[in-house]
Amino acid sequence: MRRLLTVILGVAIGLLVGNSAIHAAPALDPRWQTAGATHETSLVDRLTRSEKAPLLFVPDSVTTQPAAPATLVIVLPGLGNDGRDLAQEFVSAAEEHRWLLLAPSPDYDPIANETLTLADLRVDESLVALADQVLAQSRFHLAPAIDVVGFSRGAQSAHRFALRHPERVAALATLSAGTYTIPTSSEPYPLGVGDFALWNHQRPFDAAAMRRVRVFVGVGGADANPADVARAWDAVGGTTRLERATRFAQALQQLGVPSRFESYPGIGHAFVPAMRDDTVAWFVGRP
Repeated sequence: MRRLLTVILGVAIGLLVGNSAIHAAPALDPRWQTAGATHETSLVDRLTRSEKAPLLFVPDSVTTQPAAPATLVIVLPGLGNDGRDLAQEFVSAAEEHRWLLLAPSPDYDPIANETLTLADLRVDESLVALADQVLAQSRFHLAPAIDVVGFSRGAQSAHRFALRHPERVAALATLSAGTYTIPTSSEPYPLGVGDFALWNHQRPFDAAAMRRVRVFVGVGGADANPADVARAWDAVGGTTRLERATRFAQALQQLGVPSRFESYPGIGHAFVPAMRDDTVAWFVGRP
């Protein structure tokens, strides 16, 4: 066993001095653990677990003061990406503001005979179950309402999570989504909320509850290639990510949702530090 640990440590050190340092470091960081784990994870666990397992970042600021209030933040990556990579962007803020970062790596693509809508609902249900598990098992004083941030495909799931469960969400940051469900549209879900109850366990869209969610909408000012997005949303949302984000933000304003819209000049379809900084500011209550 000692020899095995020596080999593993040697491999880890080799990773840290090579090009994989950014990815290896979180695996060695004891603040990261498998989401829902009921015990502290060992070094071997952290090095051998699946990269796609949902992970939870627990900052030292929370561990050292477990009775003080803290917030659960769900971080949703783009299609095919690792949730930990996007969550790593928020680690410093998590330490400062006492956030637990829940970083799943959802399988967004349809499986078997699923439609895109059913796949989206499957991801939503998995997020609900995962958040409930973390909240129930946590020994920390977590607020019942959570914050959610998503980029690209993750932003699509993030804002629909808030639309379906507004009572669960305090603040939302949706960044560069390819499609939006327009909450003022009578088009069928997921274009609008016309038949929302059909896809939400017979619960209609709760506009009053949504008005208690603070929403930040961000998109690159050059994220404007019509070939990058699905055509089914053209009539209700526009033909590019930039136009669709703009229309979604306008719909939120029309609905009376406290919100902010920001485009980033010269930025295409990419997550940039300014998006992170604006998200952090929004989550801590700075306009």
